[in-house]
Amino acid sequence: MVPLDWVVMLAWNKECGNSLRLLRGKKSRREIADALLSQKVECSQEYIRKLENGEAASVSTKIITAIAKTLGVELIEIMSDLRVEVSKNICTSS
Repeated sequence: MVPLDWVVMLAWNKECGNSLRLLRGKKSRREIADALLSQKVECSQEYIRKLENGEAASVSTKIITAIAKTLGVELIEIMSDLRVEVSKNICTSS
């Protein structure tokens, strides 16, 4: 298992977007964006819209973990198929 701290970006798709939209519920995108800003994470309402519509190909772990925290859910609830693949060459010795 790879620690999430080691991952910078995660692949995103429409299924993740649908989950995010459902979990957001009645909270507005502005409320989410403002809550992220209070966590010192910059994310626009427009980017949240793109995530929800599956228009983004990837998302930073910083943004999606901040969104999960704001919604009071676990990351796996947003990204049910979360898997991290690591190249065999990631840690090589010389």
